[in-house]
Amino acid sequence: MRAVLEVRDISKSFGPNRVLRGVSFGVAKGAIYGLMGANGAGKSTLIKILSGAEQPDGGQVLLGGRAVAFADPTAAHRQGVGTVHQNPNDGVVLDMTVAENLALDALTDGSSPFRFSRAATERYALEVAATLGMRLSRSVLRAPVRTLGVSERQLLVLARALSRKPEILVLDEPTSALSTEETARLFELVRSLVADGMTVLFVTHKLAEFDQLCDHVGVLRDGAMTGEFDREPGRGFDWPAALKALFDRTPAELGHQELPGGTSVLGLRGVQLFPGSAPFDLDLRQGQVTVLLGLLGSGKTELLEWAFGARPILAGGRQLDGADFAPRHPAEAVRAGVYLLPESRHEQAIIPGWPVFSQMTLPFLKRFSVGTLMRTPAERRAARAMMSEIGVMARDPSSLINTLSGGNQQKVVIGRWLLGNPRVLLLDEPFRGVDINARHDIGTTVRELTKSAAVLVATSDLDEALEVGDRIVVLNHGELVADLPRSAASRPRVIEAMSTRPSTLLEPESPGEPELPAPARRGGATDDG
Repeated sequence: MRAVLEVRDISKSFGPNRVLRGVSFGVAKGAIYGLMGANGAGKSTLIKILSGAEQPDGGQVLLGGRAVAFADPTAAHRQGVGTVHQNPNDGVVLDMTVAENLALDALTDGSSPFRFSRAATERYALEVAATLGMRLSRSVLRAPVRTLGVSERQLLVLARALSRKPEILVLDEPTSALSTEETARLFELVRSLVADGMTVLFVTHKLAEFDQLCDHVGVLRDGAMTGEFDREPGRGFDWPAALKALFDRTPAELGHQELPGGTSVLGLRGVQLFPGSAPFDLDLRQGQVTVLLGLLGSGKTELLEWAFGARPILAGGRQLDGADFAPRHPAEAVRAGVYLLPESRHEQAIIPGWPVFSQMTLPFLKRFSVGTLMRTPAERRAARAMMSEIGVMARDPSSLINTLSGGNQQKVVIGRWLLGNPRVLLLDEPFRGVDINARHDIGTTVRELTKSAAVLVATSDLDEALEVGDRIVVLNHGELVADLPRSAASRPRVIEAMSTRPSTLLEPESPGEPELPAPARRGGATDDG
């Protein structure tokens, strides 16, 4: 079958850095083509070329056999190519309302925005939102997008792109911020659109998603295509061969020895996150990676930000190494050795346009300054050593953070805190948008850190939890519903605890499984945050 989208010998360089080296592949009409590659392989640059955000140095993009050149993303849209980029903030205007963002294409397609009353805009926005089955209240429609979380912003971008029903849809890590339920809803919608003739280029780091959605998979490594694989009837994809094309080796099974943990470093007492949720206690121990697993709305981010002194909750107390700990703001937590890697690195952790060394040393400027003068050579030396230690792939410490791949940006943010003296490291969705290799590197780094600190990893991805954790704690609508050693955390047991049904997972009579901590009496703890 003739390709409706064809990439021929595409090349692209940024200065001396050759990002794409003669990339070629084709996608047939009505097919879903998966593109996999490690961070830095060139996927994002290729997607920017297909969306009109970048121009290639050489090669051609063909639609229906006709060579095209997109001067900008608007030109790509007009020729039927829609793109959802990995970073949701690339697709929204933060200070506009939810309704205005959902109606953004209609507001900017050449007709005057002044023709749209608020009522008309909101009616149109509800139609767009219905594409993904979202039912939005008037208060949500009128709220600034800035007030939404990362996953909600991603849903807005997806709904807007899908509502246009483009001939070719490019999805770059569309599920990285979505819950399991939201991902299933998206996949169902994509399949129905493909059945109607739409063609999809799908980029993800999750092998299971290729299995669920794709007909073909191409592998991009170091800017070149190293293999293409078709789904085999009754067998799926040849993953050993695909992973060898991806890594130039057959990866070993990513396992680790379960660590039992030692003394409690950070104790959380009588924690009540939401009205009506039962209080709970939680101890984070040295020598162990605790994973906080939960879906969107479970309270993971609220718990981590409260522990870091960044937000209040309804009730709860904290103890650090046995002493009361009540940081009034994050600076006090940092001074005590309690560090947080936030959920959205783009918005909350990195400063665009700054070099790597400045990103890393930011919380510890006093160490690298004399009076009001920065000791830049010392900053660069410290950053260079940390980059080598944790495997950051960049030209040198002066490289701008924007030039790094997503996984390497995440390593920089983690390396920032390793320059300090962490007693507790709180990681909120640290593997979002990170490839298999980078995820393994980050997991190895945090497990090494447990020799001197307690580590809490918050995630909504069960595979990530099982890969990095020694202990799996499940949060469901603000309540702790399961606390299991990794060896007892089977998929069915954990999925049940994450679901909306009340969990009966932990039975005190069951051998080898811990009991839930006894709930604190309501009103028995106060919010010291």
